[in-house]
Amino acid sequence: MSEQSAGAERSEEAWDPGVARRHSADGDYVLPRVLRELPEPWNGVGADWPRIAQLPRTDERLAEVCRILTALLDDPEAAPYVPQPPSPGLLRHAWEEFQRETAVRMPRTDLVTWAGVDGLVRERRERGGLYPLQRHVLDHVEVVMLDLIAWLRDDIADSVFRWLALDPTPGRFADWAVGLAERCVAADIGADSAIELLGAIGDADAVAVLRRLADKTDTPASWENADAALGMLAELEDRRT
Repeated sequence: MSEQSAGAERSEEAWDPGVARRHSADGDYVLPRVLRELPEPWNGVGADWPRIAQLPRTDERLAEVCRILTALLDDPEAAPYVPQPPSPGLLRHAWEEFQRETAVRMPRTDLVTWAGVDGLVRERRERGGLYPLQRHVLDHVEVVMLDLIAWLRDDIADSVFRWLALDPTPGRFADWAVGLAERCVAADIGADSAIELLGAIGDADAVAVLRRLADKTDTPASWENADAALGMLAELEDRRT
């Protein structure tokens, strides 16, 4: 490791995210109710894409995903503020490592409890051989779990839009999916897949949404997502020529 990299790691190792433990009013749950009550197969700690991809796009399933997206957008507990580690962000790799272990131990959203997380923390300490950023995770596991909530929200929205885009005629979802896709891009959850679905729908309403998102003078989206929307508009123009 270079001297500069070592200094960056020491900076992250000393970082205090200042996050208190989040407690649920209805039990020892880590995740908010909106995530715990997701139906299968959307309730995996990490979406079960092989199962999701095989779901039939029946009226019942379509109504279900419409409710899921609306709940993810409307429930403030699903969108917590997550302090971000200082540059260069090496700590995020340690967060993701712990989140993967959490998913193995507690594979459904309703199974993730503080007792289970604390048990995993104890096991990792007893295992030894930890490098400094791994120790930071164990000392500040609360922020890692906040990040898990935000990641799950993004991952579920992404999976919904990818699943909808598998339909041979996604335009049939336009009356409800276009508005939800715009909201999700603005909220930066499932944004890339939402933009892909808007392009696949491609009707006048979808194009109008893409133009609003791409307008950097007054866009509700991040600049990165605005660029993606602009790219999709260019792709649609190419398809017409």
